[in-house]
Amino acid sequence: MSALALLVCACEGGEGEGASEAAEEAESEESEVGEEGTDGFEPGGCMDACGTPNCGECPMPAQVEDQGIRIDAYEVDNGQYAAMLAVDFDLSVLPAGCEWKQGFVPMGWTEELDPALPVVGVDWCDAMVFCTWAGKQLCGSITSGGEASWDDALSPDDAWYMACSAGARRPTPTPSNSIQVRAMGTGRESTSSWRAGPSRPAKGGMTGLFDMSGNVWEWTYACAEAGGDGETMCRRRGGSYFSGEDSLRCAVDSERPRAERSDSVGFRCCG
Repeated sequence: MSALALLVCACEGGEGEGASEAAEEAESEESEVGEEGTDGFEPGGCMDACGTPNCGECPMPAQVEDQGIRIDAYEVDNGQYAAMLAVDFDLSVLPAGCEWKQGFVPMGWTEELDPALPVVGVDWCDAMVFCTWAGKQLCGSITSGGEASWDDALSPDDAWYMACSAGARRPTPTPSNSIQVRAMGTGRESTSSWRAGPSRPAKGGMTGLFDMSGNVWEWTYACAEAGGDGETMCRRRGGSYFSGEDSLRCAVDSERPRAERSDSVGFRCCG
């Protein structure tokens, strides 16, 4: 594919998910629920954060800090995720609701993947464990660092939403070079040619953030219930290279089963 990032258009809309996501689902990229293999676990393995004994070296991605929010400037990439895959973990690292997990290898993972591209094919539990291992957390509540409100996707305490919207002032970050924009819904060509691309800066969100709208969907720390299982619904945000305009808004509230994996879904960390 082209080396250009798959950017987003400036758009506004109502709350919730619109017809664009329904169309996205009708043409959905490869996805699966659950995983195969038992790699990544060892009794007495890593039970702490990276940089501690048996827990590997820490990735050091750029971060942005403002308005009480610290958030990764980019989506977690394949290179960072590979560092976690090199670690054997004790089962105790699994958060509540992830007891069914057998490993953290993403769907479609190979060692030949470009380390600079966002990791995809991960479920919510993969994202939670990575962010905790990296000494951070999956983006949730600003004040507690824990779970964001499930009932209010536009809460001023939601770190991902407030970072994306620059404190709820802008509904959709816009690309730094709008001439390079291609609509993610109407106007996109053969879906088989669209994949996550390198990051590009976006105006509108917190200064220094990349790809808060478009590129890949991002899991966040907000689920329908505490605990639960692989079928529990959790929130993803930001839209992807597959998305139409409505799904690219900071306010979009998209829900998927915790165990679902897709090659259009990744994540970033906060804290």
